[in-house]
Amino acid sequence: MYACCAAGRWWAVAQTHYGNGMTSEAPKTETKPKPNSATLAFRQLGAAAKANDRSEQFAAIARMIKDSQGRQPSVVVVGEMNRGKSTLINAILGAPGTSPVGPTETTGLSVSYVPESENFPFGQAELEYASEPRLRRIPAEELPQWVRIDSPTLLDAEEPPLQASRAVKKSPLGRVTIVDTPGSGGLSEAYVMRAIARAQDASVLLMVTDAAGRITKPALEFLVHCSTMVESVVLAVTKIDLYRGHWQAVLEENRQVLAARDPRLANIPIIPVSGAWGERAAAEPDEARRRKLYGSSNVHELIRALRAPLERGSKLPTLNALRQGIAMLEKPLIQLETEREALGGIVEKHDNLLAVRDHREKLLRTFEDSKYDWNAQVDRVRVELTAANARLSREFGAHWKDRLQKYGAGISEKQSVALMNEMAADIEVQVGRALRGIVQRGTSLLSELYAAAGMDPQQGLLQEVERRALEADAGPRGGLDRGTASIDPRMMVSGVLMGSGIGGMLTAITSVVFMPVIGVAVMGSFSIILARRQAKRQSVMQTANDATIELRETLDRAVRGVLGVVSTDARKVFDRDLRQSVTDAKTELARLESAKRASESERERRLAQIDPKIEQIESAMAAAHDEILRLTDRASAPGP
Repeated sequence: MYACCAAGRWWAVAQTHYGNGMTSEAPKTETKPKPNSATLAFRQLGAAAKANDRSEQFAAIARMIKDSQGRQPSVVVVGEMNRGKSTLINAILGAPGTSPVGPTETTGLSVSYVPESENFPFGQAELEYASEPRLRRIPAEELPQWVRIDSPTLLDAEEPPLQASRAVKKSPLGRVTIVDTPGSGGLSEAYVMRAIARAQDASVLLMVTDAAGRITKPALEFLVHCSTMVESVVLAVTKIDLYRGHWQAVLEENRQVLAARDPRLANIPIIPVSGAWGERAAAEPDEARRRKLYGSSNVHELIRALRAPLERGSKLPTLNALRQGIAMLEKPLIQLETEREALGGIVEKHDNLLAVRDHREKLLRTFEDSKYDWNAQVDRVRVELTAANARLSREFGAHWKDRLQKYGAGISEKQSVALMNEMAADIEVQVGRALRGIVQRGTSLLSELYAAAGMDPQQGLLQEVERRALEADAGPRGGLDRGTASIDPRMMVSGVLMGSGIGGMLTAITSVVFMPVIGVAVMGSFSIILARRQAKRQSVMQTANDATIELRETLDRAVRGVLGVVSTDARKVFDRDLRQSVTDAKTELARLESAKRASESERERRLAQIDPKIEQIESAMAAAHDEILRLTDRASAPGP
């Protein structure tokens, strides 16, 4: 009860600093909300598409909008160990203790803090596994024992989870998912790339360093590399409460370092903040003290800096749909305008139409001829993609072999959990990145083949290419084998012999007869510990080898599936489309020629049908264009 009241008071304090947030919810009423201007513009495009036989293309764009609904934008938080990352997340959420904090390595896997919903209510958490059932619910209070790297529950689990989620109350950022990447094992690109890829929408990278000194070289290089994968970056300099005398100098030094290293980072927001004060403010019962703490923490300024790119990103699906809608109507508009010109006696594109018709008729006659060798182009791309898959697999295997060889003395149980989780994230990132490349090359090949006939591939074919690639990724995959290799008995025997020898030497020196027994016990125990660490290392190395093979098999399945679409399904569809395209070109030419020969009354009748259609298309395109300008102007404006 107290926690709920404190959170409510903290929310009221937060409102005084930056308003209601970008996704504040209106009170529920019985009346249906009026559609916004973007929806109205999109409906105009739909009406014009339907009137000009473009319903199927418009439906594909509408599905894109529908698929993007419900996706929550995300803030991916990264930072080196002991920089105040988890404390800062608690301050942003206004929920002390939600993210585990500590002076040493804390989190062993990524945790996503997701706004509560009907399907994921507050008080629940979810663990993701490689095996079925992949998602398993637990009470939120049990989550720390599954994510803390020193937790016996995590270390002793037969199958540790890959990552976790926790339902939280809506924060001042609105309905935004905050992803806390692991603080164990240093900065990991794999965790960040996986979080960004899964977000699918409006991701912001929040890099956390502290005011003890300027950003470290490893953190700087990590930020430079990862910033190329996201639209926006914000740097938070924490612990200004501990370094009150010189955090301003550190802030300015960080800006100079970023600008010198990469011009893209010269003007990113750099926000000084105290996560500790922000977290204390959320739990403070005294209103005056709470306001003072929250104002001094500067958390509100950090939230303001995060909201601006999140707003821009949230508009991208709408902007893309409006742009695609405009492009969809360009072809029927040209056709109508050409016919109107013909009815007026002026036809500029008549010769172009004849050339298109002749070209397509020639292709139709030679489609089965060896001069137009469809299979040769498919085979060329198959060789190209297979070589790329082999190269990626080799690089993945070499990377993990090098990583594990650095652990000459073996690895501990904690290190094993951290490495295995990072490897799982790395596999997911590499597979996703490669699949996107395979899909892009497959659709590019389709476009090239169709372009030779002056056509564009059907949307259904492009979607089938993507479906086949995803189907390959959903193929047989058993997850990473987290078993342990057997202990090498030679190492234990060696330890026993060494202990016996040392004990014998000490007996000769000290005349204590039990020294050999003590030596055997000590060295034997040390040998067992070392043998276990070496066994763990060998087990993880074997897992990396297996993962390398699985990575190659998955990508090769994707290539076979994608090129199967091109060489079979698409070829049949292309033949049909080509015949239809020739027919359409002939029909269009006949209509233009008929327009030139039409009587005055016939021309007036046909113009009366064409002019409203042209006006409808132009009006819809203009409305969509104005809405694009409105959204982009608002998106580029600074936050309130």
